[in-house]
Amino acid sequence: MGLPMGGAPGHNHRGWLIADSGGLHAQWFCQDCELRYTYLMVTKLWARAREVIVLAPKRTLIVVAVLVGVVILYVLGSEKQQNGGANNANAPATTACRVAVTADVLNVRALPDGKSPIVGKFRLKAEADAEKTVQNGFRKLSEGRWVSNEYVQPLPGRDC
Repeated sequence: MGLPMGGAPGHNHRGWLIADSGGLHAQWFCQDCELRYTYLMVTKLWARAREVIVLAPKRTLIVVAVLVGVVILYVLGSEKQQNGGANNANAPATTACRVAVTADVLNVRALPDGKSPIVGKFRLKAEADAEKTVQNGFRKLSEGRWVSNEYVQPLPGRDC
């Protein structure tokens, strides 16, 4: 469906302005030249240009946001490594005691008892934050985490 357009001076032009899914077109037929003309109107071109202008900043913002997130995660990971990496997330931040494992494999138990359920394991030379509490020959790492004191050694300069 289109709107009729007037003729051009000197020629017998008859035309229509057509809006369809392809955009806005001007179409007319010149009886003097016996040619059919179809032009894509500026509105479709402007819509495409506007789409490119709008999408470019969105893509840029997404890329920048992802890069900022990666940098933040990298910095947080670096700080954790500089602090020695916490093997025990439940340990208080003020724990001054830190121990190294001297056994090939050391069981972490729920209670200070050799028959208590195993809740974790450490390998030789692993380090962990610990508390000063020793009970029944077991050193307390944190709430519900005990290891045999016979197979851990306090790190030099630590108050255990």
